[in-house]
Amino acid sequence: MNHLSANIHEINSLNQRGGRMLSVVDLIEAGTLDVPSAGYLLSEVTRGASFVCAAGPGGVGKTTLLACLLSFLPPGERIVTVTDPGDVTEPDEPECYLCHEIGAGGYFGYLWGERAARYFALGAQGRIAATLHADTVSELQDQLLGPSVGAAPADLAAVDLLAFMVRDGDQRRVSSVFEADPGDVPAFTQSIDWRADTDTFDLRPCGCLDSLCSTSGGGDPRITRATDFMQSLVDDGRSRIEDVMDALANFHAAT
Repeated sequence: MNHLSANIHEINSLNQRGGRMLSVVDLIEAGTLDVPSAGYLLSEVTRGASFVCAAGPGGVGKTTLLACLLSFLPPGERIVTVTDPGDVTEPDEPECYLCHEIGAGGYFGYLWGERAARYFALGAQGRIAATLHADTVSELQDQLLGPSVGAAPADLAAVDLLAFMVRDGDQRRVSSVFEADPGDVPAFTQSIDWRADTDTFDLRPCGCLDSLCSTSGGGDPRITRATDFMQSLVDDGRSRIEDVMDALANFHAAT
């Protein structure tokens, strides 16, 4: 079943700033990401990656990044905003379990404490996608594995991507992305590194940030194809998230 319209509605429900929801093209044009980094993230989401978008302060753009990554989902995968993990049943088709924020408060789509811990356990039956307040992997792990939430280490280890953002004045950047290492113990290897001094992104999908590494860069055909697609979106000027998701439906159909 094609859930494109319903997914657009769920993504737009994340909008906290008014106006239209920003798309990946908007983020690339603003310098928040570059085309190769966006292509890498698309390739990871296409293969089924779960993801958490994080930043310490509010207003940095983690929710906008979350919406951007959600727009990469195949149209046959339904977004389900989770308000109580106990209400989620085993799906008959692919589902992405969305938490607007891992945080305390009575806001729609916020989860904390034991409910947040049970939310991460949903990764065993579908993809999860969430935001939280943390600046580093260690801060994120302390928050989720500590007594306030108490997530199971194996459930956190199953989150494929951790994406962090920073803000400097009006400038917002995806500062780093980490891939989960295989295993039941949470461990993550950096795959994107934003260099503030040059305002450039180092992309090493193998996890190696050494520019001389022969296995890093654009050698993966999945990433190459996704990066070419991202460049075509930018060249075509498709900035509305609805247009981007329409184009992505064709991308997924050809995958």
